[in-house]
Amino acid sequence: MKKLKLLPVINLILLIAGLVYVVVMLNSTEKKQYGYIDNITLFSEFNMVQDLQQMKLPALKNQQKKLDSIYQLMQQQTDPKTIQEFKQKMYVENNAFQKLSTDVKQQINSQAWERLNTYLEEFGKQKNVHLIFGIQGNGNIMYADDAYDFTNEAIQYANTKYEGN
Repeated sequence: MKKLKLLPVINLILLIAGLVYVVVMLNSTEKKQYGYIDNITLFSEFNMVQDLQQMKLPALKNQQKKLDSIYQLMQQQTDPKTIQEFKQKMYVENNAFQKLSTDVKQQINSQAWERLNTYLEEFGKQKNVHLIFGIQGNGNIMYADDAYDFTNEAIQYANTKYEGN
């Protein structure tokens, strides 16, 4: 009988303890911060992308000059057989140029995004951001308030880290 009388008191104590726990947890939990970054702007303004392009563009320019030279020589020809030979050379060189162009773009994208992802992880931790969305204006997030836009801060952070500061 005594145990039954104590049951409401025990339930009340447990309920109060549970409420206190919830209130303490809600007050101690840090505010979740979210934001977004414009992927295209970030990528295009990342200094590493420009550096990689400057390093790899000479090879593309040389291949383009080769194509231009063959085309000019072909324009000077009158013999159909010679013109056909030049067309074949153009075809081969154009394929080489396209492959080189694709490879260069893939290398730049891969290297830059690998570095950017590392920097963005550090950036998010430093700013205490719990979730950063990447947007391009045509994806899942079609609108977000500018207050949540971390693009410029992320560009500055990534470029500072890339430059070694």
